[in-house]
Parts: sequence; C-alpha cells; structure tokens
Amino acid sequence: MKSLKLKIVLIFVCLGVFTKCEKDDICISTVVGNPDMIVLMLDIDSGNRTTPPGFFIRPIGTEKQLSQSSTDSLSLPLKLTQSFTQFEFITNNGNENQNIDTLQIIYERKDQFINGACGYRANFILKESPILILNSGDNWVKGAVIIKDTISDETSAHLGILY
Repeated sequence: MKSLKLKIVLIFVCLGVFTKCEKDDICISTVVGNPDMIVLMLDIDSGNRTTPPGFFIRPIGTEKQLSQSSTDSLSLPLKLTQSFTQFEFITNNGNENQNIDTLQIIYERKDQFINGACGYRANFILKESPILILNSGDNWVKGAVIIKDTISDETSAHLGILY
C-alpha cells in the first residue's frame, strides 16, 4: 500500500514538474520584420519597367535619400504610426528640368502576432486609390496600379507607379 501511494505521489510530482516547464520562445532570424513596399516604375507609353533619368526618392521630413539608381524595383519603408507615408519622387535631378512630385501612399496597417519572442509585425493593405499626388502643376507621375494589395513580404512588387 505504501508503495502504491509513493508511486501515485511521484506521478503527480512528475506531472507537476513537466506541466510547469515553459517552452523556449526564440525568434529565429528567418522571421521577417515589418515589410517594405516594393514599387515598380512603369513607363505609361511603352509599359516597360524603367526609371526616368536623374531619378531618386526622398521621404518627406528628412534629407535621407532612398534610391538613386537605374533599377526599376524600389523598396520603400512605410510608417507604422500613420495610415500614409509621403515621398518626393524626383526626376531630372540636378538640372534645370528637375521635377518633383510629392506622393502620399495610403494604406491600412494590420498587426500579426508572430510568437512570444518575436512579438508582432505589421502588414499593410493598400487602399483602393493607393496614391495621392499632393502638388499641382507639371506632374510627371501619372498614376498608380496595384499589383498586390497586401504588403506582407518583400518577394514581389506591390505597386506600379506610372509615368
């Protein structure tokens, strides 16, 4: 009888120990943080993916330059604290024909829980009309086309800017 009671007590002690153990929460390096929006520059006449001459992008409110390259695919960070982010899209930079269009990218943020170690990450959903051209006049940006409305990774393009 004592042996049976001892076995039962040991079983409950073991169950208590094993149920109180917490699994390790480790945020592995392959978990992507908040994704950037991938933008393609599209020539409205030819449909080709190219950037205009002297092209670069500057976020509003900073002198930080994001892109000054000939690539047609651009990675733009979106603000987490607002439902829009503004950028200056500049063509013919540095010459007398320089043209600056101020674009406001409009989106909704959806938070996604990854796990206890990684916490949350933001995904973005582009609005039906995803850009506003804020300056009037001789705008070289003609519009935008949504390629993929949910921004949850950086593997494919999300928005095409027509010029």
